[in-house]
Order: sequence, then C-alpha cells, then structure tokens
Amino acid sequence: MPISHAWDIISLEYADKDGLDKVVNQVNWSCFSDDGAGHVWNNNGSARLEASDPDTFEAYAGITEANVLEWLGDEFKAATEAVNVAAIQKLIDAETASAGTGVPW
Repeated sequence: MPISHAWDIISLEYADKDGLDKVVNQVNWSCFSDDGAGHVWNNNGSARLEASDPDTFEAYAGITEANVLEWLGDEFKAATEAVNVAAIQKLIDAETASAGTGVPW
C-alpha cells in the first residue's frame, strides 16, 4: 500500500548578510507520513542552507513554501521519506510478529 508524505515548513531562520536582508540560512521542517491503514510517522528537523547567490537571491517577503521545499532538494526529501517509511514498516512488523510460549520438541 502506498505511503503518502506531507511536508510542512515550520519556520525559517535568517540573517542579514553581504548587503542582503533576511537571507534564509536554516529551514525547520516536518514530514508526516501515512500508510492509510492507521500507521503514521512524523519526522521533524532542521536543514542548513548554502550561502545565497546575490544574483538569484529571493527577497524574504517573496519566498513561498514551494521555494523552500525546492531548496531542500529531492535527495534530502527522499532520504527523509525513506526514514519515515522504515519507521512505519517497523510499526507494521511489530503488529504482525509472532509470539508464544512452549518448547521446540
């Protein structure tokens, strides 16, 4: 069954740098994953960003959540989603693990 992932940008950290105002240098994010069968996992964290290029700088007021998700990059998001999928699989495995008592003979 496919697992859905929902990303949320919690906050941005910024500083004035190199003559630019409010240069975003850290993203605080959340990734919520759901298998649709009652197994969910939420992962929160922070990601530092590379220095901004003054030629492509986006003014703070014009930044969208889509911009920030793009800055995180597909590889980062895929790795985070893989962690969530593994955690959900552990939940499923724990439910289906066999247990019992007895002797092997």
